[in-house]
Amino acid sequence: MRARHVMKKPEKPNLIPIMDAVFIFIFFLLMSAQFIDVFEIGSSVPMVREVTQDKIEKDPLNLVLEVTPNEIIVRKGKEAEKVASFTDSQWDQFRALLLKLKSQYPKERIAMLRPQGKVAFHRLVKVIDHAKEDKNSKTKMFEEVVFDGKKGAAK
Repeated sequence: MRARHVMKKPEKPNLIPIMDAVFIFIFFLLMSAQFIDVFEIGSSVPMVREVTQDKIEKDPLNLVLEVTPNEIIVRKGKEAEKVASFTDSQWDQFRALLLKLKSQYPKERIAMLRPQGKVAFHRLVKVIDHAKEDKNSKTKMFEEVVFDGKKGAAK
């Protein structure tokens, strides 16, 4: 006589050990990801164009505003020649000189601010405000005022 085979239900696979391994693997990947340094070199495509102008007729303005605790010295040009100096009572003359320089160099947008010694913050802000815009006529002058880190005595 033959033995009867009883159909057993197939056992479900035990997924707990596999899930434990995947769980540990995820933590391993997360922990090792923070030690990887990715370096990227930012570069841009060079712009190519034909230059129609042979030579620049004018030297650039290179406006430098040296601010000391007592005065403001205005310099221009490659050699930073002194144009004028102003005290705290001469803000209108300072603004008039900047307007004159802007009319001579209409394409210039940058003025360098060079503090000499310990200069009060409100004094620097006042110089920047006068250099950026003429409050009376709302004329934009030197829109980009950058700080120059050079130290040294005034020439």
